[in-house]
Amino acid sequence: MNILIPNSWLKDYLETRAKPEKIAECLSLCSASVEKIIKTGNDAVFDIEITSNRPDMMSVLGVARELTTILPQFKISASLKKDPYKKKLKLKTTSKSSVLKVQIKNHKLCPRFTAAIIKNITIKPSPKTIQDRLIKAGLRPINNLVDITNYLMKELGQPFHVFDWDEIKKQTMILRNSEKGERITTLDGQTHTLPGNDIVIEDGSGRLIDLCGIMGGAVSHVTNKTKNILLFVQIYDPVLIRRTSMKLGKRTEAAALFEKSPDPEMILPAINKGINLIENYASGTVFDKIIDIYPKPSKPQKIKVPLQLIKQYLGADITPKRIQAILDSLGFHSLFTIHKSLFTIQVPSWRAKDINIPEDIVEEVARIFGYHNMSSFLPPLYFKPEKPDFDFSWETKTKNLLKNLGFTEIYSYSFQSEEELLKFGFEPKKHLKIKNPLTEDWVYLRKNLLPSLLKVLKQNQNLKENINIFELSNVYLPKKADLPEEKLKLALLMTGKQFYQLKGIIEVLLSDLGIRNFVFKPVRVTPKYWQPAKTAQIKITKKEKTIKLGFVGEINQHLGKKFDLKSIATCGYLDFKLLLSLATDLKKYRPIPKYPPLFEDLTFVINPKTYYINLLLTIKSISKLVKKVSFIGRYKDNLTFRITYQNPKANLSERQVSKIRQAIIAKVKQKGLAKLKGKD
Repeated sequence: MNILIPNSWLKDYLETRAKPEKIAECLSLCSASVEKIIKTGNDAVFDIEITSNRPDMMSVLGVARELTTILPQFKISASLKKDPYKKKLKLKTTSKSSVLKVQIKNHKLCPRFTAAIIKNITIKPSPKTIQDRLIKAGLRPINNLVDITNYLMKELGQPFHVFDWDEIKKQTMILRNSEKGERITTLDGQTHTLPGNDIVIEDGSGRLIDLCGIMGGAVSHVTNKTKNILLFVQIYDPVLIRRTSMKLGKRTEAAALFEKSPDPEMILPAINKGINLIENYASGTVFDKIIDIYPKPSKPQKIKVPLQLIKQYLGADITPKRIQAILDSLGFHSLFTIHKSLFTIQVPSWRAKDINIPEDIVEEVARIFGYHNMSSFLPPLYFKPEKPDFDFSWETKTKNLLKNLGFTEIYSYSFQSEEELLKFGFEPKKHLKIKNPLTEDWVYLRKNLLPSLLKVLKQNQNLKENINIFELSNVYLPKKADLPEEKLKLALLMTGKQFYQLKGIIEVLLSDLGIRNFVFKPVRVTPKYWQPAKTAQIKITKKEKTIKLGFVGEINQHLGKKFDLKSIATCGYLDFKLLLSLATDLKKYRPIPKYPPLFEDLTFVINPKTYYINLLLTIKSISKLVKKVSFIGRYKDNLTFRITYQNPKANLSERQVSKIRQAIIAKVKQKGLAKLKGKD
């Protein structure tokens, strides 16, 4: 969030001789970043980016308070003027007013509620100084009452609201959760149907007069005829304010502050200053006591921080005295116990939401000490570094190989819609559901990459005839009462009947990863998204254990129709994390055999139900002297294989080869796989 602060306004709270350029430099080095300085006449306006964890700095006072700590670190004197936390207030307060009836249905909705009735006010333009500062801060002056509330919000970081007192029926305010479908017209003239559970205020007649923390209602807004007002300052449940603001698409500056939890201890100083300004510039008079409902006052938080922890993180030998000086200047109250080398630190109310653990204190010391002052060397390691369990070089190698084989890498969202899951035959309830999805298309975390590839194919099939794509990404498997298990998968897709081509590409990939002895086994029962009898499972046997690497085959044609695919899709799906556990760079040296091989071509007439892999493995299993079996060609039901025989220790004789040949012919016939051509 960026805020605009004129230097002239900042000087109301900051006593220093520093020039705007120096202020910007020092603030940027140790705190919020000053993105630019805008020159306007004799003044300078700071454009400051405030991070969302620092609502205490989203005001003139907050920035001034930071600078009173930061500037002295650069040997520039600075002090805070008019600190509202230290000013003694002369306010008469009551939790039960005899004039205004207040009902708060749940104090969690509004931890602190304050209001003041001010009568006989005069509506007129605000003073030129206020108008000028508001314009420089990016706001448009309207009238003295509205300008005062905006002025105080910018100055103190606390939103205000003003009601026309005479429009609050029966002088009653009921603060509650809204019902789903209730409607309210806000002061900008827009009518909103509320989603429910929003924080609203209704008056004694049942009308909604305020969409709390976001914008007031049109029925009770201040007009030129207003004579009596209710000045309203409060704190709300930040979660509900943000929820309503986002759902209604109504982003106001008040909502941006309320959703970050302003300091409840600023409420009384803020309303006190508001009353003073209205008395001075609108001629109003406070009627009755100030209403202040604060059932559970906040208690200061204390954090214990070892001195060694600060030194360890900073990598600098900083003294306890220097640490205390930094913390005290930031508003913390610190006590250092020498014999324990321990700080006990009380957190100021305006940092209660931001500072919660010892590391937060370390960060405060570090930024004020100055990151630019720390030595530029790595601090000592206090733990033994572990070797990462994932080698990204394999991922890069795989992607480069597939690219060189004619594939295009895609990146798709990890989210899927319920429609996509049902279309693919998956059960949505078995997937992790996003609690706050951005759209209906991004509701569930995917457990499979194939739907994403089919979706990409559908979107691009009219642009290109032959599409070869792959994705290497995580899927998310639900775990009970824990974060999901992330598994790295590789999915490949080729258009058309490309089973043998894709099978060959996967063979090249596995070989390039150093994986050997894998086989493609035909499967009769596969997941229902694969085409029956046109799918193979990739397996490898290691230490008498069969490991399933994945599948390759055609996508079920009925599923293709559901995705409106114009052609058959052939896909490969591999467990890449499993591949990595098998991958190796190790190369085995084998000397060139001294004795030459013998080659022989055999043509078999195969049984129509015979799978190629079964015939191949049967031939190779006959003898260790069968070194290689290569497929030569096919004509109808005839398959021709080239068999390589070789003995590394001696020359092979025709008799030895003949014996192996006869064993091969007999075995394949015995198994009913095939018979040698020309033999009965």
